[in-house]
Amino acid sequence: MFRRFLDTLFPLKCVGCGIRGTLLCADCRRDLPYLPDGVCQRCASNRGARGVCRGCRQLSPTLSSIRAAFVYEGAARNAVLTLKFRSGRYLAPLMGELLGEVIATRPLEADVIVPVPLTRHRLRSRGFNQATLLAEHVAATLNATIASEVLSRQERPAQQTLGRHERLINLERAITCPQPDEVLGRRVLIVDDVVTTGATASACADALAEAGARRISVLAFARDL
Repeated sequence: MFRRFLDTLFPLKCVGCGIRGTLLCADCRRDLPYLPDGVCQRCASNRGARGVCRGCRQLSPTLSSIRAAFVYEGAARNAVLTLKFRSGRYLAPLMGELLGEVIATRPLEADVIVPVPLTRHRLRSRGFNQATLLAEHVAATLNATIASEVLSRQERPAQQTLGRHERLINLERAITCPQPDEVLGRRVLIVDDVVTTGATASACADALAEAGARRISVLAFARDL
């Protein structure tokens, strides 16, 4: 009964085309922009004409690899933006399910799942951390421990307001690991909704490596190519 009440207040709408009655219609599910096989296996971005990958050069050496389910476009982009900026936490189970389907095709191994942290101000204003919602589903899929408080983030200008080079500078020492015992000697998988330049992922990896994490990788719902 409560589910029907919620559906009356917030009727389901496809995140791709907007059709009523479902969060993702069959047509939009079929057309999801899955990340192509030809991307770099380390940074998950396109290779250049000579096979040189600009994305890898921008990542911290402490970061082993980035994996993503989708290209940041179409229904995948709508899902990320709705989740973050349009009170769309109801999309987290669907997005977690889609991540699980991708993991099943290429299994991952991790001891600890760490969501990318928000600043305290952003967490209070939004009411939730979208990366944590996704990380909970990933942890259940991998049967791994989730450590949602292991990283801390200082107040800095929002990354989306900055250029590529400015993003790298903006995050210097902005993310720290106040609970190193949770990651010491363990394989850590960082989870986020979207990876753009890789600056945030690199900053998280640097903090975890300094705390003694053994192998650090990233799983994102979408990758901006």
